Amino acid sequence: MKKTAIVLAIAAASLATVAQAAPKDDSWYLGAKVGWSRFSETGPATWVQQDYKTDNDKARANQLGAGGYVGYQANRYIGFELGYDWLGRMPYKAGDNPVKNGTGAFKAHGLQLTAKFGVPLTDSLDLYTRLGGMAWRADSKFHEGAKNDGTVRKEYKDHDTGVSGLAAAGIEYAMTKSLATRLDYQWVWNIGDNDSVGARPDNGMLSLGMAYRFGQQEAPIAIVAPVPPRVETKHFSLKSDVLFNFNKATLKPEGQEALSQLFAQIRDVSPTDGHITVKGYTDRIGSAAYNKKLSQHRAQAVVDFMIAKGIPSDKISAVGLGKTDPVTGSSCDHIKRRKALIDCLAPDRRVEIEITGSTDVISK
Repeated sequence: MKKTAIVLAIAAASLATVAQAAPKDDSWYLGAKVGWSRFSETGPATWVQQDYKTDNDKARANQLGAGGYVGYQANRYIGFELGYDWLGRMPYKAGDNPVKNGTGAFKAHGLQLTAKFGVPLTDSLDLYTRLGGMAWRADSKFHEGAKNDGTVRKEYKDHDTGVSGLAAAGIEYAMTKSLATRLDYQWVWNIGDNDSVGARPDNGMLSLGMAYRFGQQEAPIAIVAPVPPRVETKHFSLKSDVLFNFNKATLKPEGQEALSQLFAQIRDVSPTDGHITVKGYTDRIGSAAYNKKLSQHRAQAVVDFMIAKGIPSDKISAVGLGKTDPVTGSSCDHIKRRKALIDCLAPDRRVEIEITGSTDVISK
């Protein structure tokens, strides 16, 4: 008995690894166990007729026990278990001459229902006790042995069922969140009946168990990829006649005021997230080369003003597009007088500011 207990204790200790978490509340587990089972009463009372019984009767009380169990963990401290136990088969020999005096066997198994009360020693190690009962069945048989003339005497068989109290204590260790091992010792009182199966032993079983806990894994954390900033382009259009005198590229005072008001909307352009393009346009009066040069100078004048206000020079650029992309179309084709034509073509003379950047950059 002592050697068996030591082996089981060493086996339980060898399974202890890095500490894990306690079982979750309102969860289920399924386990199995194997170990050493011992019947406390080894001398059957009625298996052997008195004529054959001697002081040398022998019964092998130590047996292999095993079982399985399903459990419900209500919370960290209380659980409930339903299990099946095979308590072993105890053989019996009558006297020094079992061939003559007889042989027999007693076996028992049953269903148990217990409440489990745990006391956490660490986050992973519990000391517990189980209290409840077992609905058992006990079977016995006995061969009387041979008569003096060699003929075989009668064989007796019987069984009994009943319910007995059960108490257990043990330690349980969580190897991982889902796997737990336990070292358990349980005691069941009064299995069988002397008048039917010829014995009424108690049973003690020391076992090593392993259980799988369901639903212990944490739900995976959804990793949401950061949403890249949405790139947008914002346009502003200013009349050149407001910014410049006709055929000039120097900003007028009212032009500077207009740009100062616009700067409040574009000052948050980030050196890394945005860019400003200033496009200059002229009307169709004059040569293409002249108008392109004039439009470039006007666009650059606006750029220089913005840089002086604080826009990084590498985030703003000027483009002169001359008399391309007129907005008046052919609406001024019928006008012959120069001054009237200049007035009609005023919408073509413009400066467009295009801001490209993230939504945050151009939201103001």
